[in-house]
Amino acid sequence: MCAKLLILESPGKVKKIQEILGSGWKVAASVGHVRDLPVKEMGVAAPDFKPQYIPTERGKDVLSRLAGMVKNAEEVFLATDPDREGEAIAWHLQDALKLKNAKRVTYAEITEAAIRAALSNPRSIDMALVAAQEGRRVLDRFCGYMVSRPLSNATGEKLSAGRVQSPAVRLVVEREKEIKAFSSITHYGAELTFENVDNITDGWKASWVTKPWLEEGQGYLLDKALAEKAAAFRSLEVTDCKESESRAAPPAPFTTSTLQQTASNALKFTPRQTMQLAQKLYEGGHITYMRTDSPNLSEEAVEVIRAYCESA
Repeated sequence: MCAKLLILESPGKVKKIQEILGSGWKVAASVGHVRDLPVKEMGVAAPDFKPQYIPTERGKDVLSRLAGMVKNAEEVFLATDPDREGEAIAWHLQDALKLKNAKRVTYAEITEAAIRAALSNPRSIDMALVAAQEGRRVLDRFCGYMVSRPLSNATGEKLSAGRVQSPAVRLVVEREKEIKAFSSITHYGAELTFENVDNITDGWKASWVTKPWLEEGQGYLLDKALAEKAAAFRSLEVTDCKESESRAAPPAPFTTSTLQQTASNALKFTPRQTMQLAQKLYEGGHITYMRTDSPNLSEEAVEVIRAYCESA
């Protein structure tokens, strides 16, 4: 009998975490969700809208395998991802495997310190997060089953709709209407380039502030002749000059959205490619959790980074 069983989501993390925990522990993976709403029926209906769950095709084998491990474990820890989906998966595992004293643990980085700290501070499953995931899943089902068929019939193609696609299409349509209704306006300005002075080798530029010349209600200068007069000046007097120092902070750590945007702009990666690579880095313990809106770094990571910078 193994003393303790740790169940996480990704099979790619099993080997590394098993090495961290060592003997006395068995680490296994749920491989994501093990139960879901039925495929060929709604699975949720009025008046209570209670979801009806069944094991997924993959989930049947996973639950069978995990059930055998649970029988041989003194304690079971559920270490699925620290988000709504992860919390729901933990609840499904607890419910399907009939776990009475399962301990829920979460961590945002695969380091020994983070994992040991999580295991020393277990909690119960957060049912509010589970309910949030259920609401999200049920909304997906209602949109998918009730909108996909009419959408496919209207377009002549097999298309799917959902809680994200439906409002996204509306936003695209509304934006397209705004673009079509837009009237372009030709406006003017002036910019003067001065010769290099002292150590400013490339010279310097000054833009004409047009605001004092705007007519009431105008946002831009529409008088081309006036702009040409301003641009024609060649003899100017500098009436004021201010010098100041500024500091530029380093960019904030990546969130999911900024990571995908930067990878797309710099490397032309698709969001799918970016997240696949980030997942491998996370599983290898090289980065903290990448599916997040928080730019916070762990204290341990900050200390390691600071020590590295000081020694470089």
